[in-house]
Amino acid sequence: MFQRFIALGAGLCLTFTFATAQKTLTNRDIWASPQFSAQYVGGLASMNDGLHYSVLDEVDGQPVIDLYAYKTGEKVSNVVMGGTLIPGGSSAAIPIEGYSFSGDERKLMIETDVESIYRHSSQAHNYVYDRAAKTTVPLADVSLSKQRLATFSPDGKRAAFVRDNDLYVVDLATMKETRVTTDGEWNKVLNGATDWVYEEEFVLVQGYAWSPDGNRILYLRSDESDVREFDLTFYRGQLYPSEYRFKYPKAGEANSKVSLHVYDITNGATTNLPLGTDETDIYIPRLGFTPKGTAWFMRMNRLQNEKLILTVDLPPAGAMAKLTAKEVYRETSKTYIEVTDDLHFLANGTGFVLTSEQSGWNHIYWVPFGGAPKAITSGDWDVTSVIGIDEKGKRVLFNASKSAPEHQEVMAVGLDGKGMKQLSPTGGYNEAEFSTGNQYFINTRSTADGVPVMTLHDRNGKLVKTLEDNAQLATTIAGFGVPKQEFFQFTTEGGVALRGWMMKPADFKPGQRYPVFMTQYSGPNSNEVLDQFGGRDHLWHALLTQKGYIVVCVDPRGTGHRGKDFRHITYGQLGKYETEDQIATAQWLGKQAYVDASRIGIQGWSYGGYMSSLCITKGADVFKAAIAVAPVTNWRFYDSIYTERYMGLPQANGSGYDDNSPINHVGKLKGKYLLIHGTGDDNVHYQNTMEMTNSLVKNNIPFEQFAYPDRNHGIHGGSTRLHLFEMMTRWLEENL
Repeated sequence: MFQRFIALGAGLCLTFTFATAQKTLTNRDIWASPQFSAQYVGGLASMNDGLHYSVLDEVDGQPVIDLYAYKTGEKVSNVVMGGTLIPGGSSAAIPIEGYSFSGDERKLMIETDVESIYRHSSQAHNYVYDRAAKTTVPLADVSLSKQRLATFSPDGKRAAFVRDNDLYVVDLATMKETRVTTDGEWNKVLNGATDWVYEEEFVLVQGYAWSPDGNRILYLRSDESDVREFDLTFYRGQLYPSEYRFKYPKAGEANSKVSLHVYDITNGATTNLPLGTDETDIYIPRLGFTPKGTAWFMRMNRLQNEKLILTVDLPPAGAMAKLTAKEVYRETSKTYIEVTDDLHFLANGTGFVLTSEQSGWNHIYWVPFGGAPKAITSGDWDVTSVIGIDEKGKRVLFNASKSAPEHQEVMAVGLDGKGMKQLSPTGGYNEAEFSTGNQYFINTRSTADGVPVMTLHDRNGKLVKTLEDNAQLATTIAGFGVPKQEFFQFTTEGGVALRGWMMKPADFKPGQRYPVFMTQYSGPNSNEVLDQFGGRDHLWHALLTQKGYIVVCVDPRGTGHRGKDFRHITYGQLGKYETEDQIATAQWLGKQAYVDASRIGIQGWSYGGYMSSLCITKGADVFKAAIAVAPVTNWRFYDSIYTERYMGLPQANGSGYDDNSPINHVGKLKGKYLLIHGTGDDNVHYQNTMEMTNSLVKNNIPFEQFAYPDRNHGIHGGSTRLHLFEMMTRWLEENL
């Protein structure tokens, strides 16, 4: 999935007006200094009692896990000091890079030596810390490969993990390891972990789930033997470059064949789960157990316009029974259906809640087992996510952009649809983490011109305590005179109402005409026009205003928080309406008295780079310059799940794929064009830039290009971001 790239590390912009001289921002200040980093409450986990939460802190350079009280927000005890985690036979303590509690909270799973795999996945050496015995033992032999996805069983008696594509279970009383699967093999079969495209597009990384009693494991098996490999070349200062080959299904190509299996720990038996269809070209993007121990899974067809929820009742261990997949929910669409984490089962086993766009807006539905779905929320606004179900309070906790598309509120509503209440402070962008039992929540709120503030609230939203106000950060940036981000709306000549934000130079003079730098992402169901902390990207935009540019961002059709029709209009022809809207934005800006219409540029990253490439070609008479970072240049090169969700199959929609490919419009380019990509991008492959280059050369079009060796889609690491933004800043000064 494409993502916008904000800063690595938090930063922000504020509005301050002082009579004293303001400092001038530099890219070194923004990208190579910690002075704009925000503080957060990190590594937070609610305890079983719902009255306390743990936090991963640092004391004198040592990681520690401390316990805090929700009622006061004060520290009450220390769980473990990092320096004391010394495995038997060793004299050195292991560092804490991640942790989780067992179900009974008597043990901790400590992650160390974590190594990233792809965007969301990693592998590590895991250790089990016994809080009573104060012992630290490795979960598995550290001389073997690192483990992935290590978790405790709900009863705390066992743990599971994936190693070398096979699933393992460990009895924590004896530390005996049992190999559940034996056919796991790199680039062939995965058990309990997911392949690249499931991880990237469904954000499904852990491909297994524990039953509530801890006696069974439901796991996904992915056979990617027929999926074609993609080759990445890495240089890394070696005499001979190395090659990394991984399975990457492109649009219209073969996907992994998936199946579901249940392993019974009590007798070592594995059972194949029926999927309710003989079709093999399907997706299983979600799976698990209901609170009552019934296996469930989500099944989607390849085009992702049909979503089913099915359950399978499992017999007692050792009992023989024919398993049947029972359909409990079905939804279809003429376009597509998104996969979310909004599905939540009630503990009493009566049904579940989920979200659907069937009314024209994304809302919450209550689905009783054996009954018809019933809307819990309604109105011309979107639910952005379901946080969970407050069983005791008989209410659903959720996020919504109810007051405006730029905002996000934390809300609650009764399971009967009554008593809707806003729990978060008014305005801005709010995100909440609730305690076990939902008696408290920690809210992180920010605005476009305000620092992130973390506050503790009771179940009704009453403020208990401010945990972090980032006052030091506010003081640090106060002297830089960052201009206010102004929100605006306008209607294009085609009658489309669009929303955006604008930053003007601090010394803006109404009678003067300024060059405009447009920044955007524009991808399906995304939002850049938010009243939210903007990170170091926002500070870079402030730097550009100090150099005399107006910076503008507009969300075109296809983006989120504006209802289904606004989102889904781009189906089958990604890039068409988004480009029209960005061109219309530039044309509207060019008519403003304070804009120099001959100096309008556009930039974007990933989907935004795809868009800036289309704008400088299709909108050649409107845009003077464009920067494209890590862009897709032809949808035929991108992965199956994302691309086919919004475009259908290339075999059936060839014109949709080709009509809005920048490669096919380079002959129109008149302005300046800068093309940037990381050669180690496993997501949007460098192939996209190479093919764009070929087309530009073929058409004898002058342009500039820069490649970052071995960098992935985020183009970061060391001084990379500083170099990138210094280069883009200089290029804009020379070409816009």
